[in-house]
Amino acid sequence: MKKVAVLIISIILFASGLYYGYEDSKRLNESRCLGCIALLPKAASFSTFWVEYPPFFHKKGIPAHPEAVLNESREHVVMLFFWDTGCDPCKEQWEEMKAKGIVDGSESDGRMTGNFSNITLFSIDIFNEKDGLRWLNVYTPAENPSSTPTTVILFTKNNTTYWYAFSGKADGKAGRPDLNKLEEILNEAMVMKDDM
Repeated sequence: MKKVAVLIISIILFASGLYYGYEDSKRLNESRCLGCIALLPKAASFSTFWVEYPPFFHKKGIPAHPEAVLNESREHVVMLFFWDTGCDPCKEQWEEMKAKGIVDGSESDGRMTGNFSNITLFSIDIFNEKDGLRWLNVYTPAENPSSTPTTVILFTKNNTTYWYAFSGKADGKAGRPDLNKLEEILNEAMVMKDDM
């Protein structure tokens, strides 16, 4: 009888281990910390804000911007920063934005600062925040991606939402802006929102 109980408990533990192992590996496979896997995707260099998806996005039409983001973008310029706990390039970009005076605090409780304090920040841990992955998938080029870091700047003016996004660290490579260009994009968004 004792052997049967031990066997049943062993089977239950084995099955639960398989389940949690599957869930963890699924999460790791869904998450692409771009710098961590040495994948530096090409991005469209910023020239102007988009309204619809650009051609390289594999998506067509106007994005289904999350309602909370749309609501906030009617009043303020919004920056979304998508990150994941184990993503070193996410941490590096955050620390570099802090050093540049764009943000303050940590990724999980950050806020915009200085000249950008009137911009609303959504800093989103893609796996630990409700709808994090769903929101990210709106703003990345691949069909079902979850690449971090991803940065999005957007605002709504006259019922039109203007946006720009890039995946990967803001390092000035492969079409992505560096931090100086990111500052310029944020400033341009503020000017356009006020002037249009």
